[in-house]
Amino acid sequence: MVEFVGLTGYMASGKGELARILQNQGFKYVSLSDMVRKEATVRGLEYTRENLQGVGNDLRIQYGAGVLGMKAREVIEQDLMSNWVIDGIRNPSCIEELRKLSGFQLVGVSADMEILIERMLKRGREGGNNLKREDFLNRLKCEQGIGESPAGQQVKRCLELADYFILNEGSLEDLQGKFDHFLKLSRGEDRPTFDEIFMEIAYTWAKRATCLRRQVGAVIAKDGQQLTAGYNGAPRGVPHCAEMGGCLREKMGIPSGQRHEICRGTHAEQNAITQAAKFGINIEGSTLYCNTFPCVICTKMILNVGIQKVVYDSDYDDPLSKEILGQQHELQLVRYEGKMFHK
Repeated sequence: MVEFVGLTGYMASGKGELARILQNQGFKYVSLSDMVRKEATVRGLEYTRENLQGVGNDLRIQYGAGVLGMKAREVIEQDLMSNWVIDGIRNPSCIEELRKLSGFQLVGVSADMEILIERMLKRGREGGNNLKREDFLNRLKCEQGIGESPAGQQVKRCLELADYFILNEGSLEDLQGKFDHFLKLSRGEDRPTFDEIFMEIAYTWAKRATCLRRQVGAVIAKDGQQLTAGYNGAPRGVPHCAEMGGCLREKMGIPSGQRHEICRGTHAEQNAITQAAKFGINIEGSTLYCNTFPCVICTKMILNVGIQKVVYDSDYDDPLSKEILGQQHELQLVRYEGKMFHK
């Protein structure tokens, strides 16, 4: 069976290394960035990042946001018997085009912004340019889609659409090992990790959520065994928000991440913890898996019951929760990586 693997991620995230791994395995290579460079040559422009970003945006505005993905797909369709790696995916519409290839899989790779900036500064020093931290920060903001049109670069959204996610904050060997697991898993040569199993269960429980704003699921596990689970919604025996005419927080205009006590619902993490209390299950030293970063109320409960580790997927903007987590040293907070289940 042929394989079509797309790569998305910010500058200095490790996409190039993943592409090289696949090329060494005989994959043919097509780069959306190379297509932009060819167009820049036609226009007589130098290959500066600003020029290339401008050309890419112009092409997407003129021919549609998915034009580069469509062109890459047309190249691949000339040889559907070969395996292909598609690099430089920066817009969701390109992903839409590439998903027309049967079996296409998108791998997202990223790292903490400070790590990315340090890598870019190091590359800059080695390359002899004088770009500063602020320059690279602005480039990352542009790639994230901040201030960009929907037809522009939207790497943050592309990462959210990935079928598999890798956090590249360690050594080259770590990155290669993580990517090797993806390849073996997709080929049926490896089993899912416990993190992948329990995060999939958390996403399954999220389907039971009755919250109108966000569907969250949580699982508490220890030593490879599930202990309890929960999802967010109104307390037992109480009408759901949809039955009460809508979300109370929306009616009151309360922004996300603030005034968590003004809500008819109970959060998934809280429900998982209270289920343990109800049935006398010891969850000290356990791991909590949640498809969303915990709010400050859940964070305080998690710390007090002695949960040892939290594995989360999507971020949640709650500065106080992050501040409290940054002040303690007992709970390990881990960004989930592996097979994604959010679509």
